Amino acid sequence: YEVNVDHHTNLVQVQDELDILLDKFGMQSEKLQHAGEIHAQIPGLVSHLFVKEGNTVQVEQKLFILEAMKMENNINADKSGTVSEVKVAAGDTVGAGDVVVVID
Repeated sequence: YEVNVDHHTNLVQVQDELDILLDKFGMQSEKLQHAGEIHAQIPGLVSHLFVKEGNTVQVEQKLFILEAMKMENNINADKSGTVSEVKVAAGDTVGAGDVVVVID
């Protein structure tokens, strides 16, 4: 998750007890299979895309703008890599949890 405190953005990963235990024993949880997928956290309109397939991105690079409830939310990359898929176009609506961009 992206958390803003005093105008500073921090990336926070939330794990339950099972995820922590699996990490401790070197096993992968089902969530790790989706690493690199950027999901819409809320339903809204993708008003602008800043990347396309094949682009190289860095952590915190702006990927797209998600408009919801009259607010523009900048969605940034949570990892560096290459954009392997862009599953929407500017002007598309997305639901909460929909995959928008995949970074390998």
